[in-house]
Amino acid sequence: MSLPMTPLFWTASVIPVVFLLVVIIKFGWGVAKAAPLGMILAGALAMFVYRSSITALCMEAGKGIWNAATILLVVWPAVFSYELSCEAGGFEAIRSGIQSLTRHELFQILILGWIFPSFLQGITGFGVAVAVGAPLLVSIGVSPFYSIVIVLLCHSQGATFGTLALAWEALVAEAGVDGGQKAQAAVLAAAMIWIFNILAVLLSCWFYGKKKSIREIGPVVCILSLILGGGQMILAPINATISNFLPSAMALGAAFIISKSKRYGKAWRIEDSLVMERKGQEERKEGGMTFHQAFLPYYSLTVITVACLLIPPVNSFLSQWSLAFSFPETVTGYGYVTEAVPFFSPLKPLTYAGTFLALSSTVSYEYYKTKGYILSDGFLSVWKRTSKKCLAPTAAITCFIIMSKFMGSSGQIYIMSQGVVMVLGSFYVMAAPLFGILGTFITSSNMSSNILLGNFQRTAADFLNVNPAITLALQTVGGVLGTAFSPGCIIMGVSTTGYDGGEGRILKKIIPCTAICAVAFGFIFYVFSCFA
Repeated sequence: MSLPMTPLFWTASVIPVVFLLVVIIKFGWGVAKAAPLGMILAGALAMFVYRSSITALCMEAGKGIWNAATILLVVWPAVFSYELSCEAGGFEAIRSGIQSLTRHELFQILILGWIFPSFLQGITGFGVAVAVGAPLLVSIGVSPFYSIVIVLLCHSQGATFGTLALAWEALVAEAGVDGGQKAQAAVLAAAMIWIFNILAVLLSCWFYGKKKSIREIGPVVCILSLILGGGQMILAPINATISNFLPSAMALGAAFIISKSKRYGKAWRIEDSLVMERKGQEERKEGGMTFHQAFLPYYSLTVITVACLLIPPVNSFLSQWSLAFSFPETVTGYGYVTEAVPFFSPLKPLTYAGTFLALSSTVSYEYYKTKGYILSDGFLSVWKRTSKKCLAPTAAITCFIIMSKFMGSSGQIYIMSQGVVMVLGSFYVMAAPLFGILGTFITSSNMSSNILLGNFQRTAADFLNVNPAITLALQTVGGVLGTAFSPGCIIMGVSTTGYDGGEGRILKKIIPCTAICAVAFGFIFYVFSCFA
């Protein structure tokens, strides 16, 4: 391989990413408009600058379409489930149920915007937590904009050890670490994720009512964060698979116990909170479904997921079937090789989040139809609204992933990364989390980011004589930070809440917090590596 490491090639490698950031943040383009142009730009650079062949680009487009399909098989059922609840009047019942459980408005926001999405992230992932959590917040009067922002910030703590640690296992497999280094990286990553999650939750409380809200809810945040973040840090080096799911389930139970306390069961709210849009929220329809009936899609989703993933014999049986495609080796004109993949990104349909969502939606639909909450033509109405909301996200997600494939197979990401290492030298450790952020922003997946950059982070650590546990932990923590504003997750929130204020506004609200954390984590471990 002899890719030219020149300023021209490095500049070309960053153009697609810079283009996306500028048009989305500066000019307010929607991701559905920006993604196709980003894909075309990346493909043109791959062909005319990095000498990728048309055949190679077609192969990568095929991989991207398949990866996008596996994500969209979650997006469509998630949006359908949301529209089903709307059709049946479920969100009104959920709002009333949460408000009867606790009349403390900020605590309601934490349950629906932090704890419950974290629980869903622990077992599903793929943006389901955002697709479910954001509209639930809207149902209790939170504005669509802040509903998306709060869930994006608070749910992302599960982006590494959630989804039964798929992203984590992908990282350690790609980097080739095990034993002590794997355990060290797990503890370091979990500790940083814990810190970020506390800050994200406190920031969400600050949005609601600044210092007054933080003083009021601070004890709850400490207790639940200790269970969620502390539990994850203890379990991560021991059993990564359940290190997020089990603590999040315990935190959910603790939240319901706390709601029975005198302090947090009583009515409390800040009247002029900028987060809330309470118009019409005080009205309650009589004779509708109960809270538990409204929560049926999420109860059934939890039961199905736990049964299929956490009962070993069941999981072993269902995991036997998988579907994948074979792709040949491709080589650019500069000799950059993308190895052949005989079984690319296998999908196990019977243990897949999209399947669980589809099953839970089917169960809920049949139940609601039997009870008369959905009329005979309700299914058609739900499907039409689902299709309308999902068409733009489908195009955007597909284009984003194909773009990442073009950049990876042509060597653009390799040149981008190597250029940074050459320029920064030992200061590279400070930039390590930024690669995780970048990978997640490009691919909308911490798992994909870890696969894409895990080996590079390990190689950079070896080159700089730094403990690989540090760079690997920073890589996946960067992925967690990137998940808070990844286009895929934003699309899920926008699709299910009906928010139409522009994705750029969401990015502007979230990026400063994640950028500060990335710089802080990088600096701390740079100093540590200098004296280690």
